[in-house]
Amino acid sequence: MKRLLSLVVTVFILLINTSIAFAEQPQIDAGAYILIDSKTGDVLCEKNSQNQTVFPASTTKIMTAILALERGNLNQQMTASQSAIDDIGPDGSNIGIMAGETIKLENLLQALLISSANETANIIADNICPTRQEFVELMNQKAKELGATGTHFVNPCGAHDPLHYTTASDMSKIARYAMSIPKFREIVSTPVYHMPPTNKHPDWPELSNTNKLMVTDKNDLYVINGIKTGYTGPAGFNLVSSATDSSGMELIAVVMAVKNEGAQENVRTYSKELLDYGFNNFKRVSLIEKDKVYRNVKVDSAVDTFGLDLIISDSLICTLAKNAVLQNIKEIPYINDNISAPVNKGDIMGYVEFLKDDVSIGKVELTAGRSIAHKPAPVTLQMRITQAFRTTYVRISLYVAGFLIFFMLLRKTLRHISRRARSGRY
Repeated sequence: MKRLLSLVVTVFILLINTSIAFAEQPQIDAGAYILIDSKTGDVLCEKNSQNQTVFPASTTKIMTAILALERGNLNQQMTASQSAIDDIGPDGSNIGIMAGETIKLENLLQALLISSANETANIIADNICPTRQEFVELMNQKAKELGATGTHFVNPCGAHDPLHYTTASDMSKIARYAMSIPKFREIVSTPVYHMPPTNKHPDWPELSNTNKLMVTDKNDLYVINGIKTGYTGPAGFNLVSSATDSSGMELIAVVMAVKNEGAQENVRTYSKELLDYGFNNFKRVSLIEKDKVYRNVKVDSAVDTFGLDLIISDSLICTLAKNAVLQNIKEIPYINDNISAPVNKGDIMGYVEFLKDDVSIGKVELTAGRSIAHKPAPVTLQMRITQAFRTTYVRISLYVAGFLIFFMLLRKTLRHISRRARSGRY
């Protein structure tokens, strides 16, 4: 009876620990959302992230900034056209740039990402490419390169258009890539910005970051460090946010199409719920460390018997549930069956693959830790006899050849002397 009671208590404690260690996925009233690890792209939770088309609104500017940073020069002076000012969409956000105003690209990017000014996106597109349409084509091309295959842009600022759409999953891929660019990361983490004077504006009002969650949220679990808001009537409220904790784990939450009562505040609340869920229930785990010895293997025909250390070529870190029971990680080594000398240091000898729930989450190559020379085959009695025979045969052949040459030279010399002698007598 006591054993049964003890077993019941143990199971009960395990169930409690499991529920504490891994809470249920947040229930969020949004059209679509996704939470990913910024470094690995691992999906921690999602809803309708791939199959639900949404309108990106000003989160479009993430892609606009990517192209500007990759194709433009931060010090380039860009001039605003009248069409760039006019084409900001109905009630499009702007900071009042005037036609003919000249502003440096770096300053335009700050206004684009911090204040979400629509005209800055158009000005950038007009000055990066010969036409704005060519810039938009580059946006769509870049989206495909990043795996955002459910995305289509028709303008650089996010003004509403039925053919201007994306998915939460696609937006997380675009945001993840953008956050890998140092200048982008620097700008989106800026709370307020002061534009320098221009030929049309001697001064500007202070520009506040539209991502209020980054500005107002303070907690001990993580720090919010970006990245972009978006809103139009048809799109609803969108927010792409990122945060990092003391361990260096960075998560990106994408919440799209929030259209309920209080949506402007709710989109921030939902984003925080996702980030809380991620940081409370997941952690970064080092599955294997670079430069460590993985295994020592035998090498055939080697000059020594010490074997070969297989070295791990790179570290593999992934995001896993804090509850170890739910991790279900398998480690499978694939090493060459027959390794023979010679071996050069750094040669690839195989790899290690890690599976989570039988799905591959990464591979790491195993390389030779040192060079190993080939050991010559042992000399047998038969080989020695053969070698000796060959050596004797060669020597005899050389002697015979030398004798024949000497004989022929001697004969020729004697004949020559004989002729001279006869010639003298005559």
